[in-house]
Amino acid sequence: MTRAASDSGIAPEAFLAIMSRFATGVAVVTTLDTNGEPKGLTSSAVCSVSASPPLFLVCVDRASRTLPALLASGEWVVNFLGADGHAISALFAGKSDDKFRDIRWRPALNGMPWLYEDALSHAACRTQEVIEAGDHIVLIGRVEAGEVTPGIARPLLYFQRTYHSLGTAPADDQ
Repeated sequence: MTRAASDSGIAPEAFLAIMSRFATGVAVVTTLDTNGEPKGLTSSAVCSVSASPPLFLVCVDRASRTLPALLASGEWVVNFLGADGHAISALFAGKSDDKFRDIRWRPALNGMPWLYEDALSHAACRTQEVIEAGDHIVLIGRVEAGEVTPGIARPLLYFQRTYHSLGTAPADDQ
């Protein structure tokens, strides 16, 4: 059993080890900056909050270079990556200023970048609430539009700091 190293809580390394045992889907969160340039980041800290109204939650590191654009725009797209999205995930997890150079995208209904070739589904969101939480900012957004991409059925998963996918995809009931 790992115990806290101080009164501030569990040691960061122990916390990260615990969280690495939680399999999550992988998403790229995209927006446009004040100059209309596309920006994005990889996140596995994304989840639905409410069905009525439809709300998504995205956690963004305060040090993220995409965060200022997300806050200024107030609109964003959650692009859930398909099983072949390893390279896209790695690209958007990096610090490159030119992440969109070789990425094909089109505007979602809210005008923000939709990674239509790589996302098994997407949700176009408008920020409803911004919450400061430790070293992250939590954005809660109302889902205004979105869809499931035909032909992409298996999600990209992240578990124990490695990418995985489901062995077989469930039948598409759409």
